[in-house]
Amino acid sequence: MGNRSGFRHIFGELIPGPVSGRRVYDAFGGGASFSIYACIRFGSRNVTYNDNNPVVVNLILHVRDDPGGLPREYEAHRRGSSPEHYTGVRQTGPEGGLAGAGRFLYLAKNSFSGKVRFNRSNRFNSPTRKSARCPALGREPLSRISSAIRGMSVTNEPYQRYAGTKDGFVYLDPPYLGNANGHYNGVPDAAEFVGFVKGIGGRNMVMISEQGDRERPELSDGYTVYPVRLSRSRQYVTQSGSSEIVAINYPPPPRR
Repeated sequence: MGNRSGFRHIFGELIPGPVSGRRVYDAFGGGASFSIYACIRFGSRNVTYNDNNPVVVNLILHVRDDPGGLPREYEAHRRGSSPEHYTGVRQTGPEGGLAGAGRFLYLAKNSFSGKVRFNRSNRFNSPTRKSARCPALGREPLSRISSAIRGMSVTNEPYQRYAGTKDGFVYLDPPYLGNANGHYNGVPDAAEFVGFVKGIGGRNMVMISEQGDRERPELSDGYTVYPVRLSRSRQYVTQSGSSEIVAINYPPPPRR
């Protein structure tokens, strides 16, 4: 969910190192792609991952703290995987410690088109993939990720909790901003998000990535906007690719 692994080269071009000694905040952490990148590049003790969904945060905590237990939980589901098993796990729900993290990981890796969705009651509501084998989970890659994020701070707060942040590098990837079809319960209010951006912009280095164009997040002239074209589709739209932006409020580093 919120996968930004394909943005690594963009982060490399547009984020100065070591961001002037600032702490790095990933305010809409999601699947933690940016946080993992930042931990590897700047050191995990300098990074804060945040997401407002406790189910997602619970998974990230167990990736960080229990890379041995999580694969065992997942493997138990993989061995018994079927459409009926998937439905049963979804009905049980992905809440609750290590077992909940294992259930959520199983649901996420076996959902239709990789869609990770929660309804207004924060219940996972994506259907299962059809006629596909449950994928194995690589223990070694998970162990490497766990080691990389070992010192990372993990919080479960609304993004507004970081409105008072000063002298930081704040990465904002608001989920599905402007998407009105209700596929995901964590979509921020557009006007409130714009107010938040304006509030933190003068005190922090800010990077924003978002699906859409310059007008969607209503960025001020203080931001440099870079268009991005990806081959993958958006989670809530079936298409051959997606148009996105990356915007920064600081001078871009010299091209290497």
